[in-house]
Order: sequence, then C-alpha cells, then structure tokens
Amino acid sequence: MEDTLNDGHNKVVQKLKDEIEHLRKQLAWYKTFFDHTSDAVFIVQPDTWSVLDANEQAAIMVGINHHELVGESLPQFRRVFNALSKSSTPSVLSELTFSAPEGESRMVEVNAGFIEFGGQKVIIASARDVTEQRELSEKMVQADKLALLGKLTAGVAHEIRNPLAAINMNLQVLQRKISVHAPEMFNVQTALQGVERLGNIVEATLNFSRPSIAAMMPENINVLVRSSLKMVQTNLNRKIIDIQLHLDDTIPLVEVDSKQMQQVFINLFANASDAIKAKGSIEISTFVEKGNKTGESNFAVVAIKDSGIGITKEDMNQIFNPFFTRKPDGTGLGLPITQQIIHQHGGNINVESEVGIGTCFSVKLPLRVS
Repeated sequence: MEDTLNDGHNKVVQKLKDEIEHLRKQLAWYKTFFDHTSDAVFIVQPDTWSVLDANEQAAIMVGINHHELVGESLPQFRRVFNALSKSSTPSVLSELTFSAPEGESRMVEVNAGFIEFGGQKVIIASARDVTEQRELSEKMVQADKLALLGKLTAGVAHEIRNPLAAINMNLQVLQRKISVHAPEMFNVQTALQGVERLGNIVEATLNFSRPSIAAMMPENINVLVRSSLKMVQTNLNRKIIDIQLHLDDTIPLVEVDSKQMQQVFINLFANASDAIKAKGSIEISTFVEKGNKTGESNFAVVAIKDSGIGITKEDMNQIFNPFFTRKPDGTGLGLPITQQIIHQHGGNINVESEVGIGTCFSVKLPLRVS
C-alpha cells in the first residue's frame, strides 16, 4: 500500500517537474522572441511612466543600458496614455521624441495598447526609429517646393524682362539728355545700377530654372582651373590676396562640360575672394581621391580654401538654397547653380568652414574607368 502511494506521489512530482520544465522552455522562448524582435518593445507603468520591462532594441533606441532602462521614467509615454484613454480602439499609433545622451533627437513611431498585468493596466508599446524616414520625407517635400519655385520664378522672370528693358532704355535716354553735373544725374545712375542688378537676378534665375545639356569632353582640370582664375583676376586684384596653387600634373583627364565647369570655378573663386575682407590667401589644390569601397569610382578633386570670414553653422544648412545670400548685392543663386552643375556631372561638393578661420569647398568629379 505504501509503495503504491509512493509511486503515485512520484508520478505527481514528476508531472509537476515536467510541466515546470515545459513552462520554463516556453518562458525562455517568449523571452528570446521579446529580446530579439526587430522593433523596440516597452512595457510602461502609467502615472509613474517607469519602464517595467524592455528589450535590447529599446535600450539602444533611448541610449541607455538595458539594466538601467528598467525602472527608468519615460514621461514621453504620457502622450500615448492620453491617446489610449480617449480612443475606442485597442491600440493607437503615435510619435514620440527621444533624446540620446550625445544630444541627438530621434523621432520614434509607436504602436501601443493596454494589457492587464498584476491586476492593473499597463502600456505595451512597439516602437520604430523613423528619424531617417522623416528627414528623407522633408527633403522630398523641400525638393518639390524648390521645383515649383523654379517654375514660378522662371515665369515671373520672363514677365519682368520686357518692362525692365523698357525702364533701362528710358533711363539711358534721360542720362544722355541730362547734364553730367546736374543733381538729377546721381538719381538716374543709381536707378540704372538698380536695373542692372535686377537684370542680373532675372538672367541668373532663368539660367537656374532652364534645363541644360552638358557637352561632355575629356578635359584637363588644371587647365580649367587656371583659365577660370584668369577670369576673376580683376576681382582678386582689388584686395591683397596670396594665391597658392598646388596642382597635381599627373591628374587624369575628366569628362566635363568645360564652360559649365568654368562657371563652377569662377563662382567658387569669386566667393573665396568676397569672403576675404582686405588681405588673405586662397589655396587651390587638385588631386585624386581613391574610392572608399571596392568598385567605387576614383575622384578628381579641386579644393578651394580661403582665409576669409567663414560660414556660421546656421548658414551652412542654407547656402545651397536658391535665393539665400548674405551679400548685399548677391542673387543667392551662385552656389545652387554650382551644386546643380556638379550633380549633373555625377560629382558632389563638400564644404568645411570655421568662423574667423576660413572655408574650404571641395569639388569631386568622377574619373573615367580605364
């Protein structure tokens, strides 16, 4: 009889052990799934906004070690809680912003709902970093705006051209009829200067919005640099500027439209000169930059470095925007046109600048694969 009881007891104990082992394996499986899912997962206590649990992706997202994240308060989830409380649906989609320790803000898309845990409602949320998507969307919207702006300004420029020509002609007639020493002559000359500036803006606007087909030919980039430099020599001579040329004579030929590329260099040389108040230096270098990855093209680089006033961080994000300028007589189209030409050539332009130290523009053009 005792043996029978012992056998029954042992069977019950073994069954319990098997069930516990089965539960342990299930728990380990769910824990593995929870920890290694591609989305960040948060379980948050309402009111205190403390994290009851989170996976490794969540820790990476907020920039906190996993063991420190559990128990950390994330008041950003107050917005999620309010949305869930007002919603008639079991889950809501919301956006939160997390600040990483290095100061960067990350935009996060959160899909959240309530679950019952320990007799109370807690928030369970899966989150995905959409910072890059938002930035790309903003750039696309900005590109669409600029495309529309180009069409509008081209139309306006065409409408302005004819009356502007009439104003210019009548002012020139007045200028010929008025004595050189008459007090009105100053007013007429000032008006003519204004008309000339408007004409330059109209012409630059039309050039910017007008699609152009590049006539690509193998060219020596050093020759283009030297010829472009001669074209701005008058502007350079107005100040004491030391021109330093470091041109690589072994640099291969580059497929470019010579006229368009001269326009690029003239713009950049003129900007470098304008950045120097009275005295300074402009260093122009050419060299080959090897591609970083296997199969990536090598680049011919033209670097224009000046010792001018530099560009502020605020302005750095706007210098390639059409019509942005800090020059009193500038059109704000020089750098956008420069960037447009370089992109049409399959290249890119980089800028480094420090206020009070100077600026370096680097034009990178892909070399032909031999």
